[in-house]
Amino acid sequence: MKKIGILEDDEAMGKELQYYLESNGYEARWIEPAEYAGKKPEELVKLLLGENLHLLLLDIGLPGVNGLHVCKEFRNASDCPVIMITSKNDDLTELMAINNGADDFVAKPFNPQILIAHMESVLKRVYKAAGNSDELHVVQEIEVEGSLRRQEFVLELSKGRVVAGGASKGEAGHGAAPGGVVELSKNELQILKILAKNQGNIVSRDDIMNELWDNCMFVDDNTLTVNMTRLKGKLEDIGITGAIVTKRGMGYQLL
Repeated sequence: MKKIGILEDDEAMGKELQYYLESNGYEARWIEPAEYAGKKPEELVKLLLGENLHLLLLDIGLPGVNGLHVCKEFRNASDCPVIMITSKNDDLTELMAINNGADDFVAKPFNPQILIAHMESVLKRVYKAAGNSDELHVVQEIEVEGSLRRQEFVLELSKGRVVAGGASKGEAGHGAAPGGVVELSKNELQILKILAKNQGNIVSRDDIMNELWDNCMFVDDNTLTVNMTRLKGKLEDIGITGAIVTKRGMGYQLL
């Protein structure tokens, strides 16, 4: 299920959009103005990154913050597509939205069905292209000693390896993980692939083992534990620390 973020300051519209999207099979998250009141654009971007969204609906006219600036900063840090929504229906505003990283532009007032059509078009274009790639790019914000540490890596499926500090649309910033390369075993590669495709969600041990069995890699409970320990160790060897967390009684989560 695709998760859609709604950054809209109008409460009635925000709640209506959330309800409508949920009714159409999406997971929707309306981010209320109180959650970002007084925040700087970079702080709002951190909030958005923590949501692990598949698409963001972003109003240009946010209180106390420039929606175009937020769009630009967010797209510098994430590949998540953005659809700008605004009451300013003119060519200049649309051009500014696209130049600041928006994937599409929808003017208010709009028919919700038209918005869904725009969303589906963007999602199909972005994630179909990602699905055809043999690389999975992971960006994380890990809390270390009370502060957030940005780290990223690329899982190269065809080469069976992880490249730390992979190519990014933005700079890694202070405290980012150093570059490095590590080779993975077949099981480790598939486990990380499963977690990366479900980033932010908890994946149960049974789901991981079932998917490995479906790919003719026969592992039992103990083998999975050993492979997970080795995988975490290999990631730490190239500076990717705390990337995978164990949720006792539930499974594993790639943050």
